[in-house]
Amino acid sequence: MVKISEQLRKYFIIISIISIAFITITLNISINIFFSGYIRDSRSRDDLKIVDYVESVYRDYRELNPNSSMNLMHYAFSEDVVIQIKDMDMRIMFNSSTFSTNMGIADEYSRNENKFSFRTYPFVVDGEQIGTIDIGRPKSIIANLEDEKFVITINGIFAVAALLTLIIALRSSDHLSKKFLNPIYKIQENAKLIEEGKYKNIDDVETNTSELHELSLSIKELAQRLDHQETLKRRMTTDIAHELRTPLAAVQSHIEAFMDGVWEPDYERLSVIHGEVIRLTKLINELANLSIIESDEINLKLKPLDLSGILNDVAESFEPMFTDKNITLDKKIQNDVAMMGDEDYLRRIFINILSNALKYTNERGRVSLSLEQVNDKIKIIVKDTGIGIPQEDLKHIFERFYRSDLSRNRQTGGTGIGLTIAKALAEAHGGTIKIDSEVGKGTDVIIQF
Repeated sequence: MVKISEQLRKYFIIISIISIAFITITLNISINIFFSGYIRDSRSRDDLKIVDYVESVYRDYRELNPNSSMNLMHYAFSEDVVIQIKDMDMRIMFNSSTFSTNMGIADEYSRNENKFSFRTYPFVVDGEQIGTIDIGRPKSIIANLEDEKFVITINGIFAVAALLTLIIALRSSDHLSKKFLNPIYKIQENAKLIEEGKYKNIDDVETNTSELHELSLSIKELAQRLDHQETLKRRMTTDIAHELRTPLAAVQSHIEAFMDGVWEPDYERLSVIHGEVIRLTKLINELANLSIIESDEINLKLKPLDLSGILNDVAESFEPMFTDKNITLDKKIQNDVAMMGDEDYLRRIFINILSNALKYTNERGRVSLSLEQVNDKIKIIVKDTGIGIPQEDLKHIFERFYRSDLSRNRQTGGTGIGLTIAKALAEAHGGTIKIDSEVGKGTDVIIQF
């Protein structure tokens, strides 16, 4: 595996090289296109000056004699051009390269005349054209020494810039590596602490990078949730031990009394033992339900269901319990509401919700159950006038093993997984479950499919 710092260094160098190469190539292309255009325009202006000079020399001498030809040859040599004058019959009257050779001057133009391109201009004297003037320049735009030096200098500057860029890239990669990697290393340490179960030792990560800041907050939130879950599990273990110890102690004391002959195993005393066994069985069944939310996937046996009928059946099964506790159960269930679902799991959702409403609603309270369908939305609301849930507990209410402090008593306390199972099963059906509550006023549970 390659370290991030090494990868950053490599990428910085590659990007720098590519950038310099791109800029260099672009510059050279620009020189060939734009600078060349500028040179051509400049040469066109210079050509007109040369034509004016040739015409002025001819006017001064009234002919092309050795003196005028010498002036034109020196001028052509100084301007790095070839001047060729023709009469109206296209006969060559003067050629600076030929004249310079005849004069014994060995110049580049006379040896490489095929490397020149010529432009033809009218040769006008006193308003009358007497011939043409051909001005030849090197075919290569960048041909003279000054232009070549310019291009070489520019490329040299970019070569130096490339070297400096590589040095800066190396130093910048080290600096940026420390700037980005130090928070990452700190996050990595926090993750290891979570792996070791040291949730309270998580340190804050200082960074101005939003992604790393969000990641560090997520890690910290994860640690807090895991610590909270551990606390709930420890509390659950204590509660389960207490719940198991009491009925077992009662069963043990009754059996020992029977064995010692202190009591006769009559119906009343056997009923007490039977009740404690039922209590133990219920507790074990609730713990077994954890397999539903611990599994990676809830396998639903989907089929068309009469949701109205299922909800009515569940409500009727609870009516005696509500009556015994002197709680009014109001039903407002729309008829003929149907959906695809798993009947057993849907019943478990409604049973868990109504069980909570029964547990946490005091005598002479009221519980309302409603079902309605609007277009393709099905809404089930269970509203009670019970003890309510504190606002600080609402965000944890669906967590496994969680029980609000107001409800942690022997009469109402369960395992704390009822709502967790209800939420998992509702979401498995593509639905949602939401709880609104206020202490002392009651709780609303809203289920939507």
